[in-house]
Amino acid sequence: MEKKPAVLLAACASLALAFLLEQVQATRLGYALGRARKEIHAQEQTNAHLRLRLAKMRSPDLLAREAQSRLQMTPPSPESQVYLGKSVERAGAAGALSLLLRR
Repeated sequence: MEKKPAVLLAACASLALAFLLEQVQATRLGYALGRARKEIHAQEQTNAHLRLRLAKMRSPDLLAREAQSRLQMTPPSPESQVYLGKSVERAGAAGALSLLLRR
């Protein structure tokens, strides 16, 4: 009969240890989840910032300024421009090609 209390005590100790380990694991996972949520929030902020920057960089005004300042590009002179209009449509593909090749 003396073994019964020892077995009961060992079972209770095992259950308490299992419960304690579960609590420690839950706390660790809670901290990991918090870090992951912070990382997701930071990545969403970065994504929003980059989307705004991309939209600004795609604006025609900014592209024109960058082309002129960084690439030293200038608008074409009127003499070098070729306009394809109604006369080209009437002439067909061969006429359009000859117009392009003349310049």
